[in-house]
Amino acid sequence: MAEAFAAYRTAVLAKDGQAVAGLLTAESIEYYAAIKKLAMTAREPYLRQARVSDQLVVVKLRTSVPAENLRRWSPSRLVVDAVERGDMNSASVQRMSSGEVDVAGDIGTVQLKVDGHDSPLSFTFYREGGRWKFRLIPLLEATETALRARMQEQHITERRLVDDQLAATLTPEQIKAGWLPTG
Repeated sequence: MAEAFAAYRTAVLAKDGQAVAGLLTAESIEYYAAIKKLAMTAREPYLRQARVSDQLVVVKLRTSVPAENLRRWSPSRLVVDAVERGDMNSASVQRMSSGEVDVAGDIGTVQLKVDGHDSPLSFTFYREGGRWKFRLIPLLEATETALRARMQEQHITERRLVDDQLAATLTPEQIKAGWLPTG
């Protein structure tokens, strides 16, 4: 299990999108299929009803991947692109190392250390096709929880958080375009 985490960490840090895509569970790849569908079809009012983290991912995807590529790329290719662009947050992964490992059948958990210290974070792996693969979904849920906590701490609405996050990295023109489906 620690080896599976090390392989994932190494691939993210090297921005090796092919390796990362090969280390994700089928469920994780399906998440990218759902994001692709949202990016291609969801109009702003519908997208604003999605999870905060998904709104941010979709707008970022729409502004960083040409529409033609988005239409023709597979969900795995979207993972490759996200890793190569650095959207997998290699800065956070850089600070992580594996701690205690727990395996129960085909499910394994690696408790993470951050900067060498125990943390409440863990990565879940599933054995698929005889290999341990990283399950991205709990990390996405943790991101959503952190964003919602920030909303409460700052006493801001979901819309304000999303708009502020987008404004931190995108121009007003990019943001406007990012709310339009690429389909």
